[in-house]
Amino acid sequence: MDREPTVTSAAVLLIGNELLSGKIRDQNGHELAKMMRRRGIRLVEMCTVEDDLGAIGEALLRLLGRVPLVFTSGGVGPTHDDVTMEAIARAIGRPLLRDPDMERTLRAHFGERITEAALKMADLPEGTALTAARGWPVMRIDLPAGAQASARRIYVLPGIPELCRAKIEALEKIPGELPDAGGWALETLHTEMDESDLAASLNRVVAEYPDVEIGSYPRWLSGDDGRLRCVVRVTFEAIGEHAGRAGDARAALARALGDAAVLAVPPDGALL
Repeated sequence: MDREPTVTSAAVLLIGNELLSGKIRDQNGHELAKMMRRRGIRLVEMCTVEDDLGAIGEALLRLLGRVPLVFTSGGVGPTHDDVTMEAIARAIGRPLLRDPDMERTLRAHFGERITEAALKMADLPEGTALTAARGWPVMRIDLPAGAQASARRIYVLPGIPELCRAKIEALEKIPGELPDAGGWALETLHTEMDESDLAASLNRVVAEYPDVEIGSYPRWLSGDDGRLRCVVRVTFEAIGEHAGRAGDARAALARALGDAAVLAVPPDGALL
């Protein structure tokens, strides 16, 4: 894969029994989703699997079959349940090799306290590249194009939220490291019309603007009189070169509904 991948879609693979048990609430997937929105990358799937070699490998290969870019998070530490690197190596058919640069980084960090368990973190799938990010490097694995698939790329991130966020920020600062399609445009419209009454006009706009992602989200709010009122928030999102179409789609729906049906100022709570 080129240094500047022409990617518009990606997926996230979250790894860890603690996520599935509810002991830990995921933060890394949210951080990755926000990063992709900033850069105009369409996140098509986020899945969570247990710390299991087979489960990780199966999920990784499935995601690589859908998108050219996959971010993994979790399972890269020194303990018994940190099996992500081995799972990736098995899935892509590459051996685990002791990386000298990663070993030097680990020895510099741990000093005399270095253990074989810590050095396990230097065992990476053959061909893994280490970015020049500050602090701990980010691991990147490029899979060349073949007869059955185009080029693919995997970024391997830690599960600790603070470290994961720092690595995401570091990646964004490296020129050309991550794809950038120009970000997303977001327009919103609020109405008190019932979704069933809104549907016909909304469906026509959806059909007219296939390059705009349109969503309808009702929210029940309590009025000053204590009675509930429903406010529907309609969002219009478009990516990169189509960004201007988001505003066009919003304007089309506003015309279809009429000025009286569109709230000029959304009520408190409708933006959540």
